[in-house]
Amino acid sequence: MISLLNIDTLLTELKELIETKANHPYLLMFLEKPSIDDDKLLLLMGLFNELEFTDAERKKYIISTMLVQMALDTHELVTNTTLQAKDNGSQKIRQLTVLAGDYYSGLYYQLLSEVENIPLIRVLASAIKDINENKVLLYQKSLNEISGLLEAVKTIESSLVKKVSESFNKPIWSDLSADILLLKRLHIEKKRYLEGGQSIIFESFKKIAFPKKDKAGSLSKEQAAHVLNKMDQCITSVQDSLRKKVEKLGSQNEGLIIRIGSILEYTAVTANSTVEEG
Repeated sequence: MISLLNIDTLLTELKELIETKANHPYLLMFLEKPSIDDDKLLLLMGLFNELEFTDAERKKYIISTMLVQMALDTHELVTNTTLQAKDNGSQKIRQLTVLAGDYYSGLYYQLLSEVENIPLIRVLASAIKDINENKVLLYQKSLNEISGLLEAVKTIESSLVKKVSESFNKPIWSDLSADILLLKRLHIEKKRYLEGGQSIIFESFKKIAFPKKDKAGSLSKEQAAHVLNKMDQCITSVQDSLRKKVEKLGSQNEGLIIRIGSILEYTAVTANSTVEEG
């Protein structure tokens, strides 16, 4: 089992292995180094720590799954910058970003083929399909109920960990990842709106609350506060759900329990401050 003392060491080691595997000198001349989500990595570490694999196999499975995440994140950068790619320079960056995403996808296939785990390739492919389908729903603002919106965001954020954990019959990690990663994304999107006025998830909440404001007109101060309050209610609900799930974790997951406590703390403070202001 992973002890609290060496969890940071293992996180650092895995991040270095992922970065080394994903390293491509030419791409890094033009693109930023892809980010690695520590919490998704920590969830995968906790999951695979409970499974009977060798250390080498465990690392390959974790790295493969994180490479899929990097590919998805990289391809999403293309989606978010398509409208801005007008000159030749930005068009080249866009093309290289697509290639980078494809490159990371190829690496995960390669790693899993080395351990001859074809079923896991199918599991990850299924997760990719679900994630992409729900991204379309989100970006096209096709969701008309908050419950459907939350399920879509939950799928986008946690489907990789969820599908892998379910394939190994470890549902607690599926449930944990859904709440942790949904909570983080809601907090991030709320912060984006408060600091920059732009958030795809705020826009979706806005469309649900005020459908006539979707294509024309800005929200009044009171209407914006109403939308933020709805987001806060969702954040609080996910926090409550997450607290109940943490109780099911064993002492061998002390590092993750501490991290979840930190997430609950910083999201709770931000949520409560907005409610008070509103």
